[in-house]
Amino acid sequence: MTLLLNYRPVLRQPTGIGVYANAVLPAVQDFPHVLISGGEEGSARQRLKRLLWTQCELPRLARRHNASLIFTPAPEGYLGPQSIPQVVMVHDLRPISHPELSVQSIYFRSCVPSLLRSCLHVITNSHYTAREIQRCTGLPDSRISVIPLGYDDQVFKPALMSPAPHGQPYLLHVGQAYPHKNVRRLIQAFAHVAQDYSALRLVLAGKPHAKESRQLQLLVAELGLQQRVEFRSYVPYAELPDLYRGALALVYPSLWEGFGLPVLEAMACGTPVISSVGSGIQEVAGNAAVLVDPVDIEALRRAMLSMINQPSLQEQCRRDGLQRASQFRWEATALRTKRLLTKFC
Repeated sequence: MTLLLNYRPVLRQPTGIGVYANAVLPAVQDFPHVLISGGEEGSARQRLKRLLWTQCELPRLARRHNASLIFTPAPEGYLGPQSIPQVVMVHDLRPISHPELSVQSIYFRSCVPSLLRSCLHVITNSHYTAREIQRCTGLPDSRISVIPLGYDDQVFKPALMSPAPHGQPYLLHVGQAYPHKNVRRLIQAFAHVAQDYSALRLVLAGKPHAKESRQLQLLVAELGLQQRVEFRSYVPYAELPDLYRGALALVYPSLWEGFGLPVLEAMACGTPVISSVGSGIQEVAGNAAVLVDPVDIEALRRAMLSMINQPSLQEQCRRDGLQRASQFRWEATALRTKRLLTKFC
């Protein structure tokens, strides 16, 4: 029995998929295995070449290594007759629900439903995404397993003591600037809040989006917020905890999320969270965050003002967030993934 670990989708600068993949890797490497590593930059050209490689070379490599199962920590795999069964992880179906003109959206809409139907089993990270998968594919419950994500409690943890205030206070958003992340409305709501708090900044941390980032920069200039809104590119994993801990709150008003890993990481650092009702975020946040209608700019503004002006609300969100985050661990995610794969190897 040999497990083929198809880690080609894991990028050099890992985001959600890569963080998950690296977290479960030690457990799945307990099987006799062959690891196909990733490390791409994530360009559209590289994605297209990888998807073509998956159709042609992945099954060939699996046969060469006499693999009994292929595990890919992303919704990528070979189509057609399944001579070697596949298990894939689906983090979300955002490219189907919120399509763009991109290689990723075209692939998801044209290939992913067929791939998931042909796979032996599908893993996903929330019941919300499981329902989305069933809506798109008709798969029965028996072929989908919900295994929530986790966080590294040795990395994401509160400060040992309350840090002395330094620098300007800031609200934080973490994530690539896809349109569904709703950063445009976040900036518009912040513009109203910033009028009354001259020192307050908004930090937008995450990989730039090919089209959306430029539009967001133009919006910031139009609102006269160039000195108040900071665009940071990809933040290395080791630097994220301090960024979370230094923020007044994580503001994550996404329109749609399969899970919402930054929400969990912020809560684990003791940072209050403002986020959205609906989608997989509510399964992560529970009652430990302030949740608003993400299309309601006024509601988002009020939530930010409440968090700034009410120390009791900050402390409640901090306590509740730490307790909620303690229910999610990468060790549990990895163990459940290993047990599931054991059934099929």
